[in-house]
Amino acid sequence: MHSFNLIFGFFFAIALFCFVIESQAAWGVEKNEDVSASQSPVSLLSMGDDELASDNYHDAENYYRKGVSLISDSTDLVISLSLYVNLGTALSSSGNNNEAVDSYISAIALHDTYAAKQELSKEEHDITAQAAFFLGMTYQDMEKIPPAKAADAYALAASLDPRHWSALANLGAVLYDEIRDYTSAVSAYGAAFKILTEKPDDGSVPTDPPYNPRPILSQLQYRIGMCVIMKPDQKCAFDNDPSKEHSCKEVAARAFSLAIKYDDSNVAAKHMLATITADATMERASNVYITDLFDQYASK
Repeated sequence: MHSFNLIFGFFFAIALFCFVIESQAAWGVEKNEDVSASQSPVSLLSMGDDELASDNYHDAENYYRKGVSLISDSTDLVISLSLYVNLGTALSSSGNNNEAVDSYISAIALHDTYAAKQELSKEEHDITAQAAFFLGMTYQDMEKIPPAKAADAYALAASLDPRHWSALANLGAVLYDEIRDYTSAVSAYGAAFKILTEKPDDGSVPTDPPYNPRPILSQLQYRIGMCVIMKPDQKCAFDNDPSKEHSCKEVAARAFSLAIKYDDSNVAAKHMLATITADATMERASNVYITDLFDQYASK
C-alpha cells in the first residue's frame, strides 16, 4: 500500500499548534482572564457542546475558543483534545475551513506531544483519530489542497483507530478518485469492508457503525471491482488464496457480484458485471483485493 509521509505531517502540526497557543489574544480571549467555576475548560466544553448541538455555531465557537485559551498542563487531555476537535467542527460548520484545519492539527499535535512522553488511553487515541478524520474531510472541501493531504489525514485516523472504517473508506475514495492509485485504493476499501463484516476475537466493534451496512458494503465491493479493472495488466488474486493468480476480470466480476448480493438495487454493479462477464450468477466469494503476495509466492 502507498506509504504516506505522516512524519512530515506531525512536524507541521507541532509548529502550527505552537502558533495557535500563542495567538489566543487574536481569538478574542485574554490570557489573564479570571478563571471561575463557570469558565473552566470542562464547563466551557459542555456549554460549547450544547450550542453546537443546537446549530449555534458562533456561540459554540466562542465557548470552545475560551476553553482552549484556558488549557494548562493540569487540564485533562481528553478535555483539551475535545475542545480543539469540537472547535474545528464549529468552525467548519460555519464555513471557516482554514481555522478548522488549524484546530484539528492542533489536536493532533497535542496528542503527539503527550504520546512522546507517556502511554495514552484508547479514548485519547480515538478522539485524535476523529480530529484526523475531520481534517481529511475539511481538506477535501477546500480548493487547491493536494489530495495527498486528505489521504495522509485519513491514513493517520486509521492508524490511531484501527476500527475506523469510514476513514479507510474515505482514504480509498481519495486514492481512487483523485490520486489514481488503484492498488492502494483496493487495500483501503478491503480493510473497511473487513471491519464491517468480521468479528474479531477481542470483541471490538467498528467505530460509528452504519445503521444499515449493506448498501455501504455494496459500494465498497463495487469500488473494489472498479479498481481492479482500471489495471487489467496486473496480477490479481483472492485474499483467501493469494498464491494463486486469477484473471483480473474474474476478480472484478466477483467483487461486482458481491456488491449485488449486498444491495440488489446497485445498478452500476449490475451493469459492470454484465459488461465483463456473461455469467451473472457468480458463486459467493470472500472479499477481494489485488495483492503483491502473488509476486512474493512466485519468487520463492
